[in-house]
Amino acid sequence: MRNREKVIFLTMCSLLLLSGCAYRASETENTVEGRTNEASETESTFERWGSFTADKTYSYDEKYYAVQEVEYDDEIGVNYIKVCIYKTETDEPVSFFYPARARDFWGICWENDTYNIWTQSGDIGVYCYKYEEMQWERDESAQRPEYIISKYDKHK
Repeated sequence: MRNREKVIFLTMCSLLLLSGCAYRASETENTVEGRTNEASETESTFERWGSFTADKTYSYDEKYYAVQEVEYDDEIGVNYIKVCIYKTETDEPVSFFYPARARDFWGICWENDTYNIWTQSGDIGVYCYKYEEMQWERDESAQRPEYIISKYDKHK
């Protein structure tokens, strides 16, 4: 009976250890739904995100702000990022767009002197959403400014 109790005890300890590891892994998983902007001890926020963020972020003059939401597409069963832009003064929604799947998405950033927004995604890359007449449309010909750094750029 003692051996059986030892086996049960060791099994329970192992299960507790494994469940603790699984919980910690789920806290730090790199998905938009659970992701935070906190960097690990060995990796800075810049190394993880570059110039981009998953947090609420403001245009250069703070006239607008953008937030990211996850929206589920029932037809194909995939989560997508929805970037919503609001007027800062009134919190009134102005526009929105869907840049990429949530699982691959790594944030947005504004240009320093325009209302253009850049997005970065692990599968489709970095793209500009150009501002024209209160709308943000993807501009595949836009040249990314040097000061906007992707997490995928080689850091020196």
